[in-house]
Amino acid sequence: MNIPSGMSPRASKRRDIERAALALFGTRGFHGTSMPDLAEEAGVGPGTIYRHFESKEALVNEMYQHWKAKMASEVYANLPVDVPWRERFRALWRGLFQFDADHHGAIDFLDLQFHSDYLDASSRALEQQSATLLFTMITMAQAEQIVVDLPPPAVVALVYSSFVGLVRAQREGYLTLDDALIDAAEERVWAMIRR
Repeated sequence: MNIPSGMSPRASKRRDIERAALALFGTRGFHGTSMPDLAEEAGVGPGTIYRHFESKEALVNEMYQHWKAKMASEVYANLPVDVPWRERFRALWRGLFQFDADHHGAIDFLDLQFHSDYLDASSRALEQQSATLLFTMITMAQAEQIVVDLPPPAVVALVYSSFVGLVRAQREGYLTLDDALIDAAEERVWAMIRR
């Protein structure tokens, strides 16, 4: 086993467990992934996981909070605010695809865990915080007569499901996402939500 320079064996095992959890929870889901599956994928003994995480629920919640916060800091926090809504939307759309490219598997993981019964209060609060930010942006754009007059969660669902659908289609080999296709899809999604 190669341990990255400056990383302790304990930290290396924890990183291996987190990578395995991201991959398996993102493809099989929480209930479809057993602790022995995680241990095998991580290349550790089953007991090793419990040295790092109290339970499978603790592991999925820590992972969810990490990736949700990372998405918020890399995508939502970097949106321009002093530009027209059309440019903000383009930045959001591009930011989502860049996040997916930079963090393979994170979108799959987040999408499968969204609103699940095993998410704890901290995970739900972080989800609510992200949702509130997006809903506020949509409400502001609606007040300026820019975005369709649908409930903000519906607008988010239209945009996010389009994004996730394209990402999944690429993962399954149905299409190749290049800049031209991402831009063309962004134009169509904007047309769907603009007033």
